[in-house]
Amino acid sequence: MSDDFGTMSMRHRAREIEILRQHYTRHRDSLGRLVADAPTEHLANEYQRLISEIDVSMRKLDEVEGKIPATTLADTNPAFKAGTAPGTTAPGTRPLLRTQEAAPSSGASYEPTASTAPQTRAAMIIIAGAVVLGLLVWLIWRASSDRRQQPRPIVEAPGMTSTNAAPPPAVTPAPPPAPALKITPAFADYGTIRKGTRAVRQFEIVNTSSNPLTFMVARSGCRCLFYDYNGKLPAKGKETITVTVDAARAKGGALQEQIDVTAKSDPSVKGTFGSRAVDT
Repeated sequence: MSDDFGTMSMRHRAREIEILRQHYTRHRDSLGRLVADAPTEHLANEYQRLISEIDVSMRKLDEVEGKIPATTLADTNPAFKAGTAPGTTAPGTRPLLRTQEAAPSSGASYEPTASTAPQTRAAMIIIAGAVVLGLLVWLIWRASSDRRQQPRPIVEAPGMTSTNAAPPPAVTPAPPPAPALKITPAFADYGTIRKGTRAVRQFEIVNTSSNPLTFMVARSGCRCLFYDYNGKLPAKGKETITVTVDAARAKGGALQEQIDVTAKSDPSVKGTFGSRAVDT
C-alpha cells in the first residue's frame, strides 16, 4: 500500500513540475521579446535578471526530477546568491535522497519525511514563480506608464484681457450710393396697338452725380422700339427720352421689354425702364 502511495505521489509531483516548466518557458520567451523591445537599458537589465532567475528555477525543477545531480547545479546569477551560515547548505544544493538508513521496523510509526520534502520544495517553487510573475507584470506596467508619461510641450495660455473693457463703438453702415441715373417712370404701358400703327411714350432721365456724362440706350429685343434723345447730361441735369413702338415691326401678341440706359465712360453707371404693349 505504501508503494502505491509513493508511486501516485511521484506521478502527481512530476505532472506539477512539467506544468511549472511549461509556465516558466512561456514567461522566459516573453521576457526575451521584452528585452529586444525595452525602451531603456534599466528595463533590459531587469528582464535579463528575471530570465536568470527563471533559469535557476528550471534547473531546480530538473534537480527535483533527478535529471541532473545536485553538485552540477551552477548559479547563473551569483549577484543574487544569499549567504548561508557555517555548517548549513543553501536551498537547491541539498541532496534529494537520504543516505542509507536503517529500514524502519514493522512496529515503528510511519513518518512521511521523504515525501513531504519534495512537496515542500514544489510549494516553494510555485511561490517563487508567483513572485516572478508578479514582478514581470509590474515591470510591464511600469514600462507602459513610462511611455505614457513622456514630457509634453508646455503651451502658454494667452494673456487674459479685462472683461470690463468698454465695448467697441457701433459702426453704422453707410447707406448705399444713390444711382447716378434716375429714370421716371420706371415702367410704361402702351396698351393695345393695332398692326401698322405706332405708339409713343416719354421717359425722363436725371443725372444725380456732380459730373456731366454721356449716356446711350440699349437696343430692344423685339427690334420694334425707336428712341429719340440727347445723349449728353450735365451735372444734376435732366433729359427726355422718347420711345416709339412700331407695331408693324412687332411679332404680334404681348410685348414686354426692359431697356438699359448706361453711361458711355462707365458702364456701371446705369438705369433701366420698362415698356409693355399688346400688338393686334
